[in-house]
Amino acid sequence: MNTIEEQLWNYIDGNCTFAEKIEIEAKIKTNLQYSAVYKELLLVNSELSKLEFEEPSMSFTRNVMEQVNLELKPVALKTKVDNRIIYSIGGFFILSIVAIFGYVIASADLNFKFDLPQINFDLYENKIINPTSIKIFLMVDVVLALIYIDSFLRKRKDTTQKKGV
Repeated sequence: MNTIEEQLWNYIDGNCTFAEKIEIEAKIKTNLQYSAVYKELLLVNSELSKLEFEEPSMSFTRNVMEQVNLELKPVALKTKVDNRIIYSIGGFFILSIVAIFGYVIASADLNFKFDLPQINFDLYENKIINPTSIKIFLMVDVVLALIYIDSFLRKRKDTTQKKGV
Protein backbone atom coordinates (compact mmCIF):
# COMPACT_ATOMS: atom_id res chain seq x y z
CA MET A 1 0.00 0.00 0.00
CA ASN A 2 1.16 3.54 -0.67
CA THR A 3 2.23 5.73 2.18
CA ILE A 4 0.06 8.59 3.32
CA GLU A 5 2.17 11.18 1.50
CA GLU A 6 2.17 9.22 -1.76
CA GLN A 7 -1.59 8.84 -1.64
CA LEU A 8 -2.08 12.52 -0.89
CA TRP A 9 0.33 13.63 -3.66
CA ASN A 10 -1.58 11.45 -6.11
CA TYR A 11 -4.81 13.05 -4.84
CA ILE A 12 -3.43 16.60 -5.16
CA ASP A 13 -2.00 15.94 -8.63
CA GLY A 14 -5.19 14.19 -9.75
CA ASN A 15 -3.41 10.90 -10.53
CA CYS A 16 -5.73 8.61 -8.56
CA THR A 17 -8.84 6.70 -9.55
CA PHE A 18 -12.35 7.78 -8.60
CA ALA A 19 -12.59 5.14 -5.84
CA GLU A 20 -9.23 6.20 -4.38
CA LYS A 21 -10.31 9.84 -4.54
CA ILE A 22 -13.46 9.14 -2.51
CA GLU A 23 -11.48 7.05 -0.02
CA ILE A 24 -8.82 9.74 0.48
CA GLU A 25 -11.45 12.49 0.88
CA ALA A 26 -13.13 10.41 3.58
CA LYS A 27 -9.79 9.87 5.37
CA ILE A 28 -9.01 13.60 5.22
CA LYS A 29 -12.34 14.42 6.86
CA THR A 30 -12.12 11.75 9.55
CA ASN A 31 -8.40 11.26 10.27
CA LEU A 32 -6.51 14.16 11.88
CA GLN A 33 -3.13 12.87 10.72
CA TYR A 34 -4.32 12.73 7.10
CA SER A 35 -5.76 16.25 7.28
CA ALA A 36 -2.55 17.67 8.82
CA VAL A 37 -0.34 16.05 6.18
CA TYR A 38 -2.80 17.16 3.46
CA LYS A 39 -2.60 20.79 4.60
CA GLU A 40 1.20 20.67 4.64
CA LEU A 41 1.33 19.19 1.17
CA LEU A 42 -1.10 21.80 -0.14
CA LEU A 43 1.24 24.53 1.19
CA VAL A 44 4.24 22.86 -0.45
CA ASN A 45 2.30 22.52 -3.72
CA SER A 46 1.32 26.19 -3.69
CA GLU A 47 4.94 27.24 -3.01
CA LEU A 48 6.16 25.04 -5.85
CA SER A 49 3.60 26.49 -8.24
CA LYS A 50 4.85 30.03 -7.41
CA LEU A 51 8.40 29.21 -8.43
CA GLU A 52 9.51 30.26 -11.85
CA PHE A 53 11.82 27.84 -13.52
CA GLU A 54 14.69 29.19 -15.53
CA GLU A 55 14.90 28.10 -19.12
CA PRO A 56 18.28 27.31 -20.60
CA SER A 57 19.62 29.55 -23.32
CA MET A 58 19.03 28.73 -26.96
CA SER A 59 22.59 27.54 -27.43
CA PHE A 60 22.62 25.37 -24.30
CA THR A 61 22.54 22.09 -26.22
CA ARG A 62 25.27 23.23 -28.60
CA ASN A 63 27.48 24.35 -25.70
CA VAL A 64 27.02 21.07 -23.86
CA MET A 65 27.81 19.06 -26.98
CA GLU A 66 30.96 21.11 -27.59
CA GLN A 67 32.10 20.40 -24.03
CA VAL A 68 31.40 16.71 -24.52
CA ASN A 69 33.46 16.70 -27.72
CA LEU A 70 36.36 18.36 -25.91
CA GLU A 71 36.46 15.57 -23.32
CA LEU A 72 38.99 12.82 -23.88
CA LYS A 73 37.51 9.68 -25.30
CA PRO A 74 37.66 6.78 -22.85
CA VAL A 75 40.26 4.21 -23.72
CA ALA A 76 38.98 0.69 -24.14
CA LEU A 77 39.81 -1.47 -21.19
CA LYS A 78 42.58 -3.83 -22.17
CA THR A 79 43.09 -6.73 -19.86
CA LYS A 80 45.89 -9.16 -20.29
CA VAL A 81 45.37 -12.71 -19.14
CA ASP A 82 48.44 -14.48 -17.83
CA ASN A 83 49.12 -17.49 -20.06
CA ARG A 84 50.47 -19.46 -17.11
CA ILE A 85 46.98 -19.49 -15.60
CA ILE A 86 45.44 -20.81 -18.82
CA TYR A 87 48.14 -23.47 -19.19
CA SER A 88 47.80 -24.58 -15.57
CA ILE A 89 44.01 -24.93 -15.88
CA GLY A 90 44.38 -26.83 -19.15
CA GLY A 91 47.08 -29.05 -17.63
CA PHE A 92 44.85 -29.83 -14.65
CA PHE A 93 42.02 -30.97 -16.90
CA ILE A 94 44.30 -33.01 -19.17
CA LEU A 95 45.90 -34.65 -16.14
CA SER A 96 42.43 -35.41 -14.72
CA ILE A 97 41.31 -37.00 -18.00
CA VAL A 98 44.47 -39.09 -18.25
CA ALA A 99 44.09 -40.22 -14.62
CA ILE A 100 40.46 -41.25 -15.15
CA PHE A 101 41.33 -43.05 -18.39
CA GLY A 102 44.21 -44.86 -16.66
CA TYR A 103 41.95 -45.91 -13.78
CA VAL A 104 39.36 -47.26 -16.22
CA ILE A 105 42.00 -49.24 -18.13
CA ALA A 106 43.54 -50.59 -14.90
CA SER A 107 40.23 -51.71 -13.44
CA ALA A 108 38.73 -53.08 -16.68
CA ASP A 109 38.50 -56.76 -17.57
CA LEU A 110 40.42 -57.03 -20.84
CA ASN A 111 39.02 -60.45 -21.85
CA PHE A 112 36.67 -59.47 -24.65
CA LYS A 113 34.40 -61.93 -26.40
CA PHE A 114 32.53 -60.30 -29.21
CA ASP A 115 30.26 -62.18 -31.63
CA LEU A 116 28.95 -60.44 -34.71
CA PRO A 117 25.19 -60.58 -35.05
CA GLN A 118 23.77 -62.54 -37.94
CA ILE A 119 21.99 -60.32 -40.46
CA ASN A 120 19.57 -61.63 -43.07
CA PHE A 121 20.21 -59.82 -46.36
CA ASP A 122 17.35 -61.44 -48.26
CA LEU A 123 15.44 -58.43 -49.61
CA TYR A 124 12.93 -60.16 -51.88
CA GLU A 125 13.78 -57.96 -54.86
CA ASN A 126 10.98 -59.38 -56.98
CA LYS A 127 8.40 -57.88 -54.55
CA ILE A 128 10.08 -54.47 -54.39
CA ILE A 129 11.05 -54.00 -58.03
CA ASN A 130 7.98 -54.53 -60.16
CA PRO A 131 6.58 -52.68 -63.20
CA THR A 132 4.47 -50.35 -61.03
CA SER A 133 7.39 -49.20 -58.91
CA ILE A 134 9.51 -48.60 -62.02
CA LYS A 135 6.74 -46.48 -63.57
CA ILE A 136 6.39 -44.43 -60.36
CA PHE A 137 10.17 -43.91 -60.24
CA LEU A 138 10.27 -42.75 -63.88
CA MET A 139 7.28 -40.41 -63.34
CA VAL A 140 8.97 -38.74 -60.37
CA ASP A 141 12.19 -38.37 -62.38
CA VAL A 142 10.31 -36.74 -65.28
CA VAL A 143 8.56 -34.27 -62.93
CA LEU A 144 11.90 -33.35 -61.29
CA ALA A 145 13.53 -32.89 -64.69
CA LEU A 146 10.68 -30.58 -65.81
CA ILE A 147 11.01 -28.51 -62.63
CA TYR A 148 14.76 -28.18 -63.19
CA ILE A 149 14.32 -27.14 -66.83
CA ASP A 150 11.66 -24.59 -65.81
CA SER A 151 13.91 -22.99 -63.19
CA PHE A 152 16.85 -22.95 -65.63
CA LEU A 153 14.76 -21.20 -68.31
CA ARG A 154 13.39 -18.68 -65.81
CA LYS A 155 16.89 -17.73 -64.67
CA ARG A 156 17.95 -17.36 -68.28
CA LYS A 157 14.89 -15.20 -69.01
CA ASP A 158 15.59 -12.95 -65.99
CA THR A 159 19.24 -12.40 -66.99
CA THR A 160 18.28 -11.48 -70.54
CA GLN A 161 15.66 -9.00 -69.29
CA LYS A 162 18.19 -7.36 -66.98
CA LYS A 163 20.62 -6.94 -69.89
CA GLY A 164 17.86 -5.27 -71.91
CA VAL A 165 17.77 -7.77 -74.75
